[in-house]
Amino acid sequence: MHARRHIVPHLAALALGLLAWQASAGTLTFIHVNDLHAHLTPHLDLVRDGDTTRPAMRGGLARLATLIKRIRAENPDSVVMNIGDTFHGGVEALFTNGNAIVDPVNALGIDIGVPGNWDFAYGPDVTRLRYVELTAMERRLLSLRAGGIKRPAYANLAANVTFTMPAGKAGQTILPPTQMRTVGGVKVGFIGLTSDIVPEMHASLAMGMSFLEGESDYRDLIDRHAAALRAAGARLVVVMSELGLHKDYRLADVVAPGAVDVFFSAHTHEAVFTPLKGRSGAIVMEAGNDGWLGRLDVVVTDGQAPRFTWRLLPVDETLAEDPAMKALVDAARAPFLAADPNLVAPMGGLALHHPITGVVGHAHAPMDRRDALQSSFNNAWTDALKTYAGSDLALSPGFRFDAVVPESGFAYEDGHVADGEVTWEDVYRYFPVPYTLATGVVSGARLKEILESNLSGVFSLDNFAQHGGWVDGYAGLSARLDLARPDGERVLALARSANAAGIGADDLVSVAGCRRPMDAADVLCGYGGFQDVAPLINPATGGAWYVQDLFVHALENGLLGDGTRADLVDAAATPLWPSQPYVQPLPVEATSQARITTRNLRYDRVTGIHTIVLQVHNTGDTALGLPLKLVVEGLPAGTTLANASGSYHGAPYLALPAALPARSSTTLVLKLKSPRPAPPRFRTALYTGGV
Repeated sequence: MHARRHIVPHLAALALGLLAWQASAGTLTFIHVNDLHAHLTPHLDLVRDGDTTRPAMRGGLARLATLIKRIRAENPDSVVMNIGDTFHGGVEALFTNGNAIVDPVNALGIDIGVPGNWDFAYGPDVTRLRYVELTAMERRLLSLRAGGIKRPAYANLAANVTFTMPAGKAGQTILPPTQMRTVGGVKVGFIGLTSDIVPEMHASLAMGMSFLEGESDYRDLIDRHAAALRAAGARLVVVMSELGLHKDYRLADVVAPGAVDVFFSAHTHEAVFTPLKGRSGAIVMEAGNDGWLGRLDVVVTDGQAPRFTWRLLPVDETLAEDPAMKALVDAARAPFLAADPNLVAPMGGLALHHPITGVVGHAHAPMDRRDALQSSFNNAWTDALKTYAGSDLALSPGFRFDAVVPESGFAYEDGHVADGEVTWEDVYRYFPVPYTLATGVVSGARLKEILESNLSGVFSLDNFAQHGGWVDGYAGLSARLDLARPDGERVLALARSANAAGIGADDLVSVAGCRRPMDAADVLCGYGGFQDVAPLINPATGGAWYVQDLFVHALENGLLGDGTRADLVDAAATPLWPSQPYVQPLPVEATSQARITTRNLRYDRVTGIHTIVLQVHNTGDTALGLPLKLVVEGLPAGTTLANASGSYHGAPYLALPAALPARSSTTLVLKLKSPRPAPPRFRTALYTGGV
């Protein structure tokens, strides 16, 4: 499963790199910022607390600036990295093509970064003006279409995106793929990877660009650049990646051993408190979102492997606000606090005529998107959309970004009580995109395909088959699922929620959903195959409702109710966050915490089955939770696991029926079918988490 045939061409270059290692310079500090999503001010976030969550105030650039300055004062031999979605995600960004965010972000003192998928969302002209080195003529021509675009003051890398046009640049990376920096006398090689899902968001956003796809291509790309950096004298090689924690963890398994020291991840918004370690030796971390800051201290000593200490630090109310940053944030927000900002979004024509701190209504049940399968916000919103549209179903994208709104009456730890206020700013946190609403008709067969694709994108055991955000929001749909089944086989049955009537392949159902100006005629919420698609009309304007405006209308008119329903039912009862550590479930190898021994073996010559009894002992002081998989690797050709529960990256596995408490054991029976009587050789690996 983890073949290393690709390693050999890189060994010579890696050896040269080892000879060029610098003298010891003590401790280096990597400061990891990811997925700011244009958050300028503190906001509520959901924080995991054991198997529960609690709302807590997090983030704010003025507090983040204080924390960064404190760390840099403690260790000047440091580098600040900004990875992932930065200039998109809130009202100030949407109405300025991200410009309002640039000056405060530049004042953080970032040294190097990687753009996120949403940084491409303003279109290819803005992407080029913001990030790409252009001639004066190119800048003038693009500015005629896109207007003035502010640029980050720090270098951005992207090894995985190349130009397809103009012809003179075809095949060249749009940004530098790597950079060598000397930090505290130590040469550090940086490799940058932006998101690979931009074309999936919409083809127009990737116009003139090609985004690398596929596990093996990324493995080879990283190995090639890492070898070159080592040969040029890099003592450390780090990858800054917007591919997401799940893909980066997989890459840490399959890149050449010793090629990469660290993957700093972004995109999936996962808070990693203990670094994951891949089979290549690389460690992998993600620093949540703007409410957290990652700190990795690396001790570099001649003749020894680097030593790593990772801390995930909250950006919270214990931090004073940096006055200079506070002034920049206040200046950026000032136009949005006017009684009538009178602003029009550059994309789509959406207008803003209310101060963003204005209250538009109150929530009487909690609203957030922190559930990869079915969130309280998506439920409440799609219920309201379905009611207004009078459709059978409603559909909303499975975005990760959100605002956390506790229900009215929620008591905080400091004693004050939430009033459930929802502001215009919250509205644009839920919907920082200028799309409109429409209705259409879809067959049951196509609806099942859409849901299957979405479920694979979130829960696939093939990390590189994952794509997009979390599961879309639905109203009016009951679905019986089995998340433990393979891709394309998770939907067991579909029915209408209202009367439990099944939805057959040939049945037609009406759906209310979202439309973008560049969508084809049969598209709702990014999915093709709909019929009779027509705009949902706002009677006040005569045009299609913008999602933000109808959401406010629903809130003002009592259409937004309790979204705590659960009608996407998983037959496998997969534990989800916060029972698992990651919102998007991730299988994590736990072989080092287990002792696996053979208890019995026999061979049936009639059936060709080797029956092998294994004892699995948890040697650690913590339980290994469900799902638990014993993966059987390296089976000889022609030998199969006859009682396999499924497949993980091409290797069969057995699912353990129960969690494994600390210092406890269980037995498993492998049935290996083989044409040979000799006991087959194989390896085992134990994984906890995921689906």
